[in-house]
Amino acid sequence: MKPSLLLEKFAQAIRRFGLAPQDKVLVAVSGGPDSVCLLHLLKNLPSPFRLSLHVAHLNHQFRAEAKDEAFFVERLAKNWGLPVTLSAQPVAQICKENGLSRQAGARQVRYAFFEKTAKKTGCQWIALGHTADDQAETFLMRMLRGSGVSGLSGIPEQRDGGFIRPLMNCSRSEIIQELSRADLAFCNDPSNQQKVYLRNKIRHDLLPILESYNPKIKEALHREATLLGAEDDLIHQSMLAQLPRLDVQVTAEAVSFCVASLQGLHLALQRRVLRWGIEQLQGHLNGIAFKHIEAALLHVLSGKDGSIYQLPQGLNVQKNGLKFCVFRGHLEEGKNEFHLQESECALPKWEEAPFSVTRDFPSWNLRFLISSSSKQDDLFSACKASFDFDKISGPLFIRGWRQGDRFAPLGMGGRHKKLQDFFIDAKIKRVDRHRIPVLSSPEGILWVIGHRIDARFCATSRSLRVLTIAVQKCV
Repeated sequence: MKPSLLLEKFAQAIRRFGLAPQDKVLVAVSGGPDSVCLLHLLKNLPSPFRLSLHVAHLNHQFRAEAKDEAFFVERLAKNWGLPVTLSAQPVAQICKENGLSRQAGARQVRYAFFEKTAKKTGCQWIALGHTADDQAETFLMRMLRGSGVSGLSGIPEQRDGGFIRPLMNCSRSEIIQELSRADLAFCNDPSNQQKVYLRNKIRHDLLPILESYNPKIKEALHREATLLGAEDDLIHQSMLAQLPRLDVQVTAEAVSFCVASLQGLHLALQRRVLRWGIEQLQGHLNGIAFKHIEAALLHVLSGKDGSIYQLPQGLNVQKNGLKFCVFRGHLEEGKNEFHLQESECALPKWEEAPFSVTRDFPSWNLRFLISSSSKQDDLFSACKASFDFDKISGPLFIRGWRQGDRFAPLGMGGRHKKLQDFFIDAKIKRVDRHRIPVLSSPEGILWVIGHRIDARFCATSRSLRVLTIAVQKCV
């Protein structure tokens, strides 16, 4: 049989991905027309591009017909002399337990299965059956939801983890024609006809209307996604090139940037930088919408010092001196008071004395200079304090004040006082109290930084081992 035009187009995609002869490829086959055609084309590549194939099929257990589809795939693979891995997982239950939608949960479980199977079988590549029609539908879905350039870039032909989509430039009509030419059977998923899903509504209702205006609308949308994908990558690379200028500091709890440098960037890059910072903290951008990014830039980056904006997912943005910080924390419901999560400060070992070490806390925009000595240091100042090392243990913590906090302020004869009352007496406004860092240890509050040390832990002339902490702004 003469090779088809589709096979020639398909072979070009394989060359573009950089696959080498006899590379091992895991082929995701649901039993539908797209995946059956994908397997057929991979199997029939010209001899210079022959690959080692392994079929993978996941039964999501959503439908009664799923068992028949699994049997169909297993039989197809065996008839073609290909190894196959089948799996069945209760995806609906997994979605419920993890608070995921059926589509999001199914995708998460499916990709995890593919990656695990590829690793187990030694496959370097994972081939998926997405087509140009899928790209057009995805573009419209994301446009209707208000996605930006990144979202409108659509489905990538190739991504990290060895995932490739060789059919991305092939239309569904071309695929059906090829299956008919090769006399190949496939399964029809009845859920693809149900208009309860947005994708199906777009496929059966919206696209036919758009085709009445432009018969080649799918090609146009695919082309648009491709163009936007390249421009998205350019903007992303431009953003990464700016990071060294932004004095970026990343910890498990916070990401901070230089305010002045960030303000000097184009608005498009400011948005990218903030999204990048959020992604560094939580590994994804789920729940973060355009309105959140805009509000953070408008009210915090362009706002006054100390401005705070609460993001979803327990994240917050704050302008703190010279730093623009994204960090984990929470706002008390119904209040404007912010409470940072505790940040740990490892206590140096005295056996290493004399020592002089630095500890940074980007979310507070503070740097600790910690040193040791055998005698009492200078008198206490707002930014420097000395402690009796033998009266405290590690680790130390820097945190915000809490209801019920008590300490023994130096100069009060050892009497204890509620931290809230201390703030009132010092005429510190309630809205400003959240910005005052409190240094504590397992023994209690050591220092209300910038205000008063606790007399119980203060170094004296009788102290044999003295720990001095000088505090300065991160620059």
